[in-house]
Amino acid sequence: MKQPTFPNAAAEETKPEQNQTAPKQKSKKFPTAAELISHYQKQGGLEPAEASVKVIEDLQNALVRVASSSKNASSKSKLLADARKIDAISGRLAVVDAKLETKPGYVETFALGLASGAALNGISAVWPHVTRGIGQVWSAVKSGTDPSAAS
Repeated sequence: MKQPTFPNAAAEETKPEQNQTAPKQKSKKFPTAAELISHYQKQGGLEPAEASVKVIEDLQNALVRVASSSKNASSKSKLLADARKIDAISGRLAVVDAKLETKPGYVETFALGLASGAALNGISAVWPHVTRGIGQVWSAVKSGTDPSAAS
């Protein structure tokens, strides 16, 4: 099956003398979807549904060519770099969120302070008895190993 040409192909093939003398146009007008469908119906003898499918295929192919062109390589790499940055930031935020969830609140902090204060008071009350016991053990060992005290 022969591939029909696009309706704007004639507009692209201008004469050299027109390019030299004609002023620059503002922008090239692209055909609308309805114009492309009617073009394929006239040129290819396609039904409206087949012409619509053909227009969609051509637009998808054009989009793929534009996206994969070397001109857009830098924008694709920028897009990938931005995606990587967003992923890294998202990961960092997840870590910070997990750390914040494990931190105690005001009530828990107050309860921990009371418990540690009570533990310190308990240790300070028991400490003299512990040191006295260690001193008695030390003096018993010292007197048992001293050769001058054996007489």
